[in-house]
Amino acid sequence: MIGIVTNPNALGAVRDRKLALRLADIVEKDGVVHETKTPDELRRAISGLCDAGCDIVATCGGDGTNLSALSEIVRAWGAAGRPLPRWCILRGGTLNTVATNLGIKGHPEEILGRLVTLVRQRAGIPSRLQDLLGVNDMHGFLFAGAMGGRFLEAYYGGPTTGPAWGAVLAGRTVASAITGGPFARWLFDPLEARLVVDGVPLSQTHFTLLVAATVRDVGIGFRPTYRAGEVPGRFHLVASSLSALRLASQATRVRGGRALRGTPHTDVVAERVEIDFATPQTWTLDGDLFRTTRLVLTGGERIHVLTP
Repeated sequence: MIGIVTNPNALGAVRDRKLALRLADIVEKDGVVHETKTPDELRRAISGLCDAGCDIVATCGGDGTNLSALSEIVRAWGAAGRPLPRWCILRGGTLNTVATNLGIKGHPEEILGRLVTLVRQRAGIPSRLQDLLGVNDMHGFLFAGAMGGRFLEAYYGGPTTGPAWGAVLAGRTVASAITGGPFARWLFDPLEARLVVDGVPLSQTHFTLLVAATVRDVGIGFRPTYRAGEVPGRFHLVASSLSALRLASQATRVRGGRALRGTPHTDVVAERVEIDFATPQTWTLDGDLFRTTRLVLTGGERIHVLTP
C-alpha cells in the first residue's frame, strides 16, 4: 500500500486545491491519500499508516512538509519497533531543495504516476539509501544557523518566494558583503556559541556560518557541505568564523563544491555535534525556522528514498 500525505498549505500547492483528488485518482485502490492541514492531522495520518503496515509513504509539499512528515515517520515506526518504510518525495514546494539533491524530478502527478506504474508491474523501484540529520527530536537533511538562519528570515520576508528570489537575495548578499553594507553586517554578525564535535570542544567561540547536512546543495546551487554522504551515518559540518568579505569572495568555490579557505574555520564529517548558543538564536532545518539556545545534531538514521 502507498500512503500519501499532502499539505495544502505548502506554498507550491496552495494554489492547487484539487491536487489531493488528482493524486487519489492516480493511486486508486493501491493506496490512500491523507490531506493534512495541521500537525495533529499529520501525526494521526502517519500513525495510521504505520498501524496499517504501509510499506511506502509519499509526501507532497515543500521541504518543511517533508521535514514534519519524516520526523513523524521516524517517531511512529521507531515506537512500533519496525524498519522505516520506503519514502517518496512528490515535490510540491517552491524550492524543493531536498528533492533536487536526491535527483527527484517532475510534478507531483508525474512522480506518483511513475511510482504507481512500477508498483502495479511489481517491478523494482529505483532508490537510494539516504542518511538523515537528527536535530533534537526532528529528522531532516539540512541545518543552518548564523548567516544561514538569517538568510532564510530575509527570504521569507521578501516580496515572493522561489528560486528567482533566492538568487536575487544571494546576489544582494555578495554585493553587500563586498561593500560592507548593512545587509551583510546583519547577516554575518558573529554569534557566540559553544560547539562540541564528537566529544571534542572547538576552540572557536564566535561563528558567522554554521551549516550541517547530509546533502550537498543547500539551495540555489551553493554546496558548502560538499562532503555530505562521504561516510555512512555521518554528516558534513562547516563552522566558520571567517568575515563576511572572506566568505563572499569565495562564493564561486562554494558553488563549485570546494572547501572554503582561511582560518578560523572548521570543516569535518561528524556523527554528533552539540551546540549551545549564548542567547536564543534563529536556525533552520529543511527550510523551517526555529529559535532556541541548545541543539544536538546526530547522524546514524537512514531511509530508502524512492526515485521513480
